[in-house]
Amino acid sequence: MSTQESNKPTSQCVFEAVSAHLNELRAAITEPIRVREEDLATQLGVSRTPVREALIRLDSTGFISLRPGRGALLQPVSDRDYLEWLQLREQLEGFAAREAALNASQRDVLALRAIFEPFLEPGAAESKAAEYSQANVAFHTEIIRLANNRLLERVWASFGHRQTSYRRKTIARLHRSADSLREHLAIIGAIERRDADQAEALARTHVHELYVAVEQEAALKPSQALSN
Repeated sequence: MSTQESNKPTSQCVFEAVSAHLNELRAAITEPIRVREEDLATQLGVSRTPVREALIRLDSTGFISLRPGRGALLQPVSDRDYLEWLQLREQLEGFAAREAALNASQRDVLALRAIFEPFLEPGAAESKAAEYSQANVAFHTEIIRLANNRLLERVWASFGHRQTSYRRKTIARLHRSADSLREHLAIIGAIERRDADQAEALARTHVHELYVAVEQEAALKPSQALSN
């Protein structure tokens, strides 16, 4: 096999690259946009055939809608998508926190605490909403990494925590910054104590509380539920 052939990206690599790219696009849109196969191939530096295959796979999952001769239609995250993702997150993050409690080193624990160090002063999480939102994404991504489960990491990346939480500014909008910080620190404490049962329970409760808050907001404001 030639060096050029060995360096050629696999179909799975292209699929993951296309998925990641479309997730980033989806994070920034509020209206459907058209995605062209040739544009994706050019942007990713690959041939059109694996990009076409990736789009067909994504169409089968409902992530995009392929339209013959007109490219793919990429939809923004819907309200139902977000609530369903929170339901799934409750299960995923419970598992991840349990595994993190079993796997994390003291250095890992210190790194988790460092994420929230800028927000420990009373009111800091609320006054630095954008920064706290980014810290929130970093924390949850790190918990997933500490689970040391590659399939879980791929699922997480595919559904895109950033696009469904960061873009919606959920924590700030629902005034959950103080509660969120307290819950995050409690999860870190359980991980540091190697208390897998407690870490799992706290992580599940953390996501469930967010789900309840979002659902209640939707019920109170049906005409503009979950809008940014």
